[in-house]
Amino acid sequence: MIKINLVSEAPTAVATKRKRSDVSVGVKQGDLILMVVLAICAAVVGGQWYLLSSKKADLQKTENARRAERDELQEFIRRVDELERTRESLRHKIQVINDLKLNQRGPVRIMDEVSRALPDLVWLSSLDLKDNVITLNGVAMDENAVANYIANLDASPFFQEPTLKNMSRRPQSTFAFVLTCVFTYSPQAIAGGENAGTGV
Repeated sequence: MIKINLVSEAPTAVATKRKRSDVSVGVKQGDLILMVVLAICAAVVGGQWYLLSSKKADLQKTENARRAERDELQEFIRRVDELERTRESLRHKIQVINDLKLNQRGPVRIMDEVSRALPDLVWLSSLDLKDNVITLNGVAMDENAVANYIANLDASPFFQEPTLKNMSRRPQSTFAFVLTCVFTYSPQAIAGGENAGTGV
């Protein structure tokens, strides 16, 4: 006959059930805490990702706006460069035209000033121009006429340093002379030169 001791086995079974129950509750609490931590981390990461995405979108919009402004400014810069090149070309052409006018007007101006400074009783036989130095050969009735001519040239703002190189008496009681002077194309005092050479 088999005997079963129910009294001694009962506390052991109860203890085993309690242990199993405690372990399962502990496992469930650990899983819950882990899930909460993961949820918090996911929320933090999601928030950071959203903020970075928004910042990236804002930066992209700003970059697109800057590029659009740059493209617009690039067109204006190109036009300004074209206008600058055109202005420089026109300035060069104007300078060339002015130089040509000055070169054409130079001999005419020299002849005009030389003749205006010429007093009575003086005649010129030749005029030689080398660079801006003029050599005048002429005939005068007396020494005073030559002196008046030198004074008239000296009074003109277009002439500098008139110098009598040679003067000799001719058989016809006249005087041949040679004088040199420096001609200035752009004198500082043109007003005085306009009235010079009227004779003394």
